[in-house]
Parts: sequence; structure tokens; C-alpha cells
Amino acid sequence: MEFNHYSVLLNETIENLNIKPDGIYVDGTLGGGGHAYQVASRLSEKGRLIGIDQDAEAIAAATERLEPFREKVTLVRDNYCNAPAVVKSLGLEGVDGIVLD
Repeated sequence: MEFNHYSVLLNETIENLNIKPDGIYVDGTLGGGGHAYQVASRLSEKGRLIGIDQDAEAIAAATERLEPFREKVTLVRDNYCNAPAVVKSLGLEGVDGIVLD
């Protein structure tokens, strides 16, 4: 089955995240990686994006889409409700922004 996902309010979301190039961001509803792509493209090599989705097809689609940013992206198959535990498991104490669409 082909995975399809359309980003909702993409420009408004990215604009209001006020992305810091060295920041840490979580996309808790990763889907196909539309929001994640825009966040990752604005991060420096010190920035980090954590993408979470419980759908294996979404993770596969996002992995492909986010390939250009693989050094600063971590994808996790889980439910966004577990985002605090996911962040902690990665050795992080907090994040600079969260996307949940």
C-alpha cells in the first residue's frame, strides 16, 4: 500500500515554531515528514529533529523523505503520548519546539 499524507497548515506551523538553527524539535505526528522536512531544512549541523509516529509505513516514508538530513534526524516508532520518554531515552533534557498536527 502506498503511504499518502498531506501537511496541514505547513507554513503557519513552521513560522510559529520560531526555529533556532541549533535547536531540538519534535514532530510527534511525523506522517510523511512534511513538517519535519521544513524543520530539518532550517537546522544547523548542531540542531536535531526527533520524528515520532506509530505507523511503520509513515516511518518508512519519512525516512526516505528526510534522507538529506539523516545526520540531524532521529525517527522513532512510537505514540506521541510517549514523547517525553522518547526524548529522555535519547539523553535530552528538553526540546525547543513540538509539532503535533
